[in-house]
Amino acid sequence: MSTVCVPPSAVSTRAETAYRNRRSKWVADPIAAESDSLSIALHPPSERQVAEDPDAVVAWVRAWQMHRGIGRVHWETRRWPSFGTQDVPVRVVFAGPGEIAAAAGRMSEWHRLTARRVQLVEILAPGTPALADAIGSTLSRWLELGEADFVRLVGVVRWLADHPASDVFIRQLPVPGVDTKWISRHRGLVEVLLEGAVGNRDLGVRSVPRLCEIAVCDRTLLPTAPRHCAAPLDELAELPLHPERILVLENKEGLHALPDLPGTVAVHGSGYAVHELAALSWLADSDVVYWGDLDTHGFVILDRFRAYLPDVRSFLMDLHTLEAWSALAVEEPSPSSHVPMRLTPAENEVFTRLRVERLRLEQERIPWPHVMEELARAFTGAIGHDRHSTRMDPTALGEGVS
Repeated sequence: MSTVCVPPSAVSTRAETAYRNRRSKWVADPIAAESDSLSIALHPPSERQVAEDPDAVVAWVRAWQMHRGIGRVHWETRRWPSFGTQDVPVRVVFAGPGEIAAAAGRMSEWHRLTARRVQLVEILAPGTPALADAIGSTLSRWLELGEADFVRLVGVVRWLADHPASDVFIRQLPVPGVDTKWISRHRGLVEVLLEGAVGNRDLGVRSVPRLCEIAVCDRTLLPTAPRHCAAPLDELAELPLHPERILVLENKEGLHALPDLPGTVAVHGSGYAVHELAALSWLADSDVVYWGDLDTHGFVILDRFRAYLPDVRSFLMDLHTLEAWSALAVEEPSPSSHVPMRLTPAENEVFTRLRVERLRLEQERIPWPHVMEELARAFTGAIGHDRHSTRMDPTALGEGVS
């Protein structure tokens, strides 16, 4: 007999597939779920198949005659000239989520799932029209939680819903058993459920601000402050700084290695967060130079920076630098797929070569004596001289900037 005929032992696998595919919709709309059903075609044999292996067909029919599991088996009459009139099973139908879950061997999970759904609906009531979808779409995440973590989940979401603008730090949430690491692990789930409960996913809590590090390379610009400091952007924006030039570096090592440079403040760019530097008012009033890694991501970051400060120029991101120190380059494992639109023709040539050859030359890999030479050309008189007695040649930067 052809193996197309579906035996009772194969039903659970097909039922489990349907159960996993449909359970999110059932949870989101339990009323509609009750009218759902699963019909599995049993593919009864043809007369030719019966003739080929009659014993197997008889065994298959008897297996369905003796089936006492969940579901209703539908039979039809076949009239075959060689075998007379025979009743054969044609399909088995499961009515409602409960029967489908039982056929899939997932009844215990279904009970836990429905019980937790009731808790979420009751605890997050009244919620928004999107609450049911939020609960359904996150089913796999809250279902896999242990009981203690599930209790913590509903407690956190309820507390945040009741205190939409608490302005406390995550560590200060007064929910038993919840700490910062727990929130970090489950934040996405909390946000989706909170949005279903109150209409938005803003936790209403405070976050420790990101610190931006700067180096005041000309101490006359801020005589009483440390040469290096790190502070939130809003605090740095309030500093009484009026630098002629700002050098934005991609990596902190270079920031700490810089010599004294007249009229200059160096700033750590923080990668793709570089655009946040636009919040520094004194940055917009200065000549801004960006020195990033010679890789595709470095140029994409430069491109992003120019979306906020169009006049930003690049430093040591040119073809001459790449060719001079190509022996120090390595393979770039994941080149950016972004196509930058704000590069100069010369920069775009370097970017294209980097992407084609999958090269990466980190700025720290460029020998520091060479960097000093280029800085000396760009910042005339700044290196090896008294910073109080030198002035920058305003035309010098262009010689050392790509």
